[in-house]
Amino acid sequence: MHFAKRSSEIAYGPHSVFRNHSQGYTVAPLVDHRAGSVHTGTSLNQLAPGGAITPHLHSYEESFYILEGHAILGTGDRAYLLGPGDYGVAKVGTEHSWRNTGSAACRWLQMAAPQPKPLGQERDTFFPKGKSAPEMAQPVDFNNLSGDLLGHFDASQVPPLGQRAEAIAGAPGVFLKWMIDEKFGAKHQRLLFIEYQPGVGIPLHDHTFEESYYMLSGEIEAIMDGEKYAGRPGDVFWTGVGCVHSFTNTANGPVRWIETFAPQPPAENVFRFMAEWDKKAKELEG
Repeated sequence: MHFAKRSSEIAYGPHSVFRNHSQGYTVAPLVDHRAGSVHTGTSLNQLAPGGAITPHLHSYEESFYILEGHAILGTGDRAYLLGPGDYGVAKVGTEHSWRNTGSAACRWLQMAAPQPKPLGQERDTFFPKGKSAPEMAQPVDFNNLSGDLLGHFDASQVPPLGQRAEAIAGAPGVFLKWMIDEKFGAKHQRLLFIEYQPGVGIPLHDHTFEESYYMLSGEIEAIMDGEKYAGRPGDVFWTGVGCVHSFTNTANGPVRWIETFAPQPPAENVFRFMAEWDKKAKELEG
């Protein structure tokens, strides 16, 4: 099972759970139960100038990657001014809030795992009484986080071609930056930045977990369950457990996207490459 959504099909609207607990906050759902997913809750989130989301917590884990603009993230009694390329994760039950004190909208990609409950089912978001989002903060100091899970990575930090370690065996020209994973402190998901050089791709394979992909730049040819798709900036793809898929850079420059995993991968046999097992079958069966 898989899913593809064009940038022209993405629309922002109010989030009913936050209707009485936010101002200027809109959401564009990308991947959830309506796409066939059972693990992934991916969305684009936008906070208008002067907007805020009051302190809240979830019974799921929530990560984010800021695409544009600036906003104040509140975590407990701490506050951080974040901007493009900053990322972080609020673990299950971690109180957090948002406020945009700038003159431009702030937009971020958000990932939730386990997948949030559909509207009308059991509650999984809760709002402490009488609290508000902080109104002031300094730019984040990554050497002084008080245990909060925050980081920064953007395209300018991608190493030059001659200085990259091989990210995936047998796939030269692929760069991966693991941003949110087990080592970072997340328990339910991964979020990574990926770049493919022109003509580079990973052969057909599948996984025991779901993946979603939000295109940042460049163009790809995606094959999912035998169907071909062209991908461009702003497009979204999702592959379910067992979906056989591959992605190839079809442009003249690098292609980049943000990718999510849910649940976290097993410790071994993360990739099941079809060609490797076809070769094994010939060796075993003649």
